[in-house]
Amino acid sequence: MPKDRKRSGPARRKEGGCWKGKDDPTPFVPGVPDEVPSYRSLRALFADMACCTRCELAAGRTQVVPGVGPRRAAVLLLGEAPGAEEDRQGSPFVGRAGRLLDKLLAASGLDRRSVFITNVVACRPPGNRTPRAAEIRAHAPWLDSQLRLVRPRLVVTLGRVALGYFIRGAKVTELRGKATTVQHDGREITILPTLHPAAALRAPDLIPSLEEDFGKIRGILARLGE
Repeated sequence: MPKDRKRSGPARRKEGGCWKGKDDPTPFVPGVPDEVPSYRSLRALFADMACCTRCELAAGRTQVVPGVGPRRAAVLLLGEAPGAEEDRQGSPFVGRAGRLLDKLLAASGLDRRSVFITNVVACRPPGNRTPRAAEIRAHAPWLDSQLRLVRPRLVVTLGRVALGYFIRGAKVTELRGKATTVQHDGREITILPTLHPAAALRAPDLIPSLEEDFGKIRGILARLGE
């Protein structure tokens, strides 16, 4: 195995940078970092995420799409993966689904700037396909680091993949709108499963269900001691 493969993101940056996306002339080294260290800030975490080549999604990305939002947020919204516009801009939920998400947040009395938004995987899957299990496992340390740093009171899971990250094999249709406390990464996390906004774009009759679920967020936060 090449020595570079085991070096952490910080070590590679000190040596002159790292490969970040398909237009980057820096040599591509797969499997970096071999292990994800712990972090004390989102800035350091995101700097290393930008260099990640831990799974095959890296080779096709324009850039890593990290989470956005305040360092401490009561609500974390968890989607599935970046789409084409997110891959281009480097920010989650900036396309059509993001515009619907903004409307849902506003209708429920929440400001997008007050919540933290991220995805299960941070690189766009080819053709927007569903992330594979190995890709989710490769990204899991990055996502768990975001959860540890942000420490949300409530995680709103958007769609099947996000729900499955916490409850394997769970069905959104059975759990949507029901606040559920789960054990994850050594601590309790309250999740609120709901549909992915992209699903409602394909089937507008689902929008009332999303509006109903988002309308419960403030009440759930109050019960959790916002």
